[in-house]
Amino acid sequence: MIVVDDEREIRKGFCNFFPWTEIDFNIVADFSSAQEADEYLQQNKVDVLVTDIRMIGMSGLDLIENESKRHPETSFIVVSGYRDFDYAQRAMLFGVRHYLVKPIKYAQIMEVFTQIHRELDEHRIQSGTLPPKPEKIDSESENPAIRKIKEFIHAHYEDVTLESAAQYIRMNPYYLSTFFHQHTGEKFIDYLMTARMKEAARLLSGSSLRIQDIARRVGYSTSNSFSRSFRLTYGMTPREYRLQGRTDTQ
Repeated sequence: MIVVDDEREIRKGFCNFFPWTEIDFNIVADFSSAQEADEYLQQNKVDVLVTDIRMIGMSGLDLIENESKRHPETSFIVVSGYRDFDYAQRAMLFGVRHYLVKPIKYAQIMEVFTQIHRELDEHRIQSGTLPPKPEKIDSESENPAIRKIKEFIHAHYEDVTLESAAQYIRMNPYYLSTFFHQHTGEKFIDYLMTARMKEAARLLSGSSLRIQDIARRVGYSTSNSFSRSFRLTYGMTPREYRLQGRTDTQ
């Protein structure tokens, strides 16, 4: 995001005295005038624009109007020292949903930007590109974000992690973990383990791949660690499972 305010102390305070990285935001630039910010935005795209209203020359509302025409998906936050209904009403016409009056409280910043982050995540999930589908995942009524996370897991058994899944759908890893558990009732790591074991069982019974090769395909660096996990899931070793499958088909 970028921050625009002609009062240097307020601008720098907003940028430097809040733990932005903890809620997964990055301030890429700050400007003392709306005109400078407008020139920057003509060449660069941001997720969030935070701006004051009254500044010399171009106003913050004019800046928002210009940017809303270029990139209507940008989130706009007005930070102002004025409780003016006319300003707020005009801001709303340009899609501004958050109007913060100075001095801003820490809790307000946390609440507003956590909500904005959630909205950005949901927007990216809806518009994200899916990896190839190796199999059909659950029903059509499943939450689209959860479906995409599961599809990513099934396409990357070998090296998928919570972090890589979070990066794929552009979520904070902690938020993804909580989101996944809330919507499935299952922890991400538990779902990943089960998915890997099911794939391993499929390969053991339906292919002639060596056990160590199957272990690598489902994300295990050694056969021993793979065998331990498989035994916990199926109550037998991968070799025993394969032999049983061959016996059952005879």
